[in-house]
This record gives sequence, structure tokens and C-alpha cells, in this order.
Amino acid sequence: MPNSPTKRVGGEVNKSFRQVTHRFPMLSLGNTYSIGEIEEFEARTRRLIGDHPFSYTCELKYDGVAIGLTYRHGELVQAVTRGNGTVGDDITANARTIGTIPLKLYGSYPDDFEARGEVVYPFDEFEAFNRQREADGDEPFANPRNAASGSLKLQNSAECAKRKLMFCMYFMMLPPDVDISDAHLATHSNRLEWARQMGFK
Repeated sequence: MPNSPTKRVGGEVNKSFRQVTHRFPMLSLGNTYSIGEIEEFEARTRRLIGDHPFSYTCELKYDGVAIGLTYRHGELVQAVTRGNGTVGDDITANARTIGTIPLKLYGSYPDDFEARGEVVYPFDEFEAFNRQREADGDEPFANPRNAASGSLKLQNSAECAKRKLMFCMYFMMLPPDVDISDAHLATHSNRLEWARQMGFK
């Protein structure tokens, strides 16, 4: 069974990572560095949507590795790195070893969607792993972000499982034929809450 709990410990060996074209482009987040730029964004948004009321959802920005997880009928079928935004690497075997990536979803869920988020290396786990590396006579990793990225590209998924990475979801990509008037999908914050109920962090 591809999503058996035994997949958490890993064991698959990848000789190379298959390239996958994203169904929806995986773009970088925009940056802003001043109140003026935020005011310009606000004005541009109001011009685009007219008189419709709207609100903002504010979230933490995780400094990790962006990936997309495809779920069909409540089961994880594929995990892909951001890559160049159009094409990424299939890292499904390694993603299955990350405990905060649900292999099967709870409750109700869309039949087909993509969960996007960041894989991060929690500081305590990163520091513990570095201490072990030093004890073994190896060089410690320089920073958790690069260590997380390298971990996702390990050839042996059992080695990735030892890193104790964490996935934090930030967006739900839905096929164009999905009715977003559903209460679960009407706002970004509603989607995040629904994702939490499905089992996402």
C-alpha cells in the first residue's frame, strides 16, 4: 500500500528524481519593504475588485522549502518541489516520511486538490542532528533551510526519515471546476481551517 504507515520510516532508494510539470505554476511570494508599497497593493486590490468588501488573512512566513502535495480521494499521490516554478522534482517517497504530511485525510475533503506549503527543519531537531554529526566526526550543517532542502533530495528515504522535518501548509490549490462558494472554500482563512480539520499542520 503506497500510503501505509510503514512508509513513514522510508526505505525506498531513488537513483534519480523524476521531473514533474506543475499543474498550476508555483510562483514565489512577492516582497514589500515599506508602508507605501503596502498602500499601493491595497489601492490596486480595490481597483481590481471594485466595491466588493474584502479582508486580509495574515500568516507567518516559514523559511523552508516550498513543495506541492497532490491528494486524490483523500490520499497523497504525489509530492513535488517548487523547482523553477514550472517543473519540479518528484520527492514523494521522501515526503511520505514526514510525520506532518497526512498520507490519508480526515473528515471531508475535495476529491482532487493540491496542498502547498513549506518543509522546515525545526531548530531543536536541526541542532540535535548537528550534535550527532559532530559526534560522528562529520561537519555540521550550516543552516536549517539548506539542510531541509538537501534532506528532501536524499536518495534513500530512510535517511530523510531520520531528519524529522516538518511540513506547514499555507495554500490549497483547487481545480477550476470546483465551486468555491462552498463555506469551506469561500475565504482563505476558511480553507486553512478546513485543511487543519483534514489533518494538516
